[in-house]
Amino acid sequence: MDWDRVNVWTNTFYTLIHSMEIAKNANFAELTAVNGNIISAGQWINPECSFKSCLLDHPFGFKEITFRRDPNKHFLAIAYQIVKMLVQDLTVIMDEMMAESLAAHGCRPLNFPQQKIERLSKFIDKKKFLWACNGCLELVAVRNVLTHANGRWNEQSVNLVKAFVDPPPVAGISLMIGVPMLFRYRKAMRTFLNETMI
Repeated sequence: MDWDRVNVWTNTFYTLIHSMEIAKNANFAELTAVNGNIISAGQWINPECSFKSCLLDHPFGFKEITFRRDPNKHFLAIAYQIVKMLVQDLTVIMDEMMAESLAAHGCRPLNFPQQKIERLSKFIDKKKFLWACNGCLELVAVRNVLTHANGRWNEQSVNLVKAFVDPPPVAGISLMIGVPMLFRYRKAMRTFLNETMI
């Protein structure tokens, strides 16, 4: 199994947190430099698109880009969005790797991450590693809440975790998770996948 996906995610995670902390401590430095920074970032990945996108004939903008919202005043919203994106990406990586693990076990493909977790859980020592299985289910539930339910627990996501979260979340309540939870979800995912590998 190719773990480089997780290593790249981890490096991205660390870099974003490191950069955000530096920026916060410097009050995001010269906010007027954002346009030049975006132009510079346009050279990071070359070519900018590896196929003949229908949008390549359209410039990405003529006006100078400025912050519409001061990141100093909106730091919490930015931090929450970063956590949300990292949760989404980690879940996609886990889903891909679980599909590969299932294929290695000769199991038929399954559509949803929770189905894959449930099937792969048959291959782990539940006395030792049930916590990792539950952590992966929780990651899927959290991702679903953040992606599909406007950040509020719904019945479907509550049902994914109610067997092992005590007390379970209440449908309609806002979900908040911080950066430390990303470390915990990564640990659960890595442990679960390691234990289900052939």
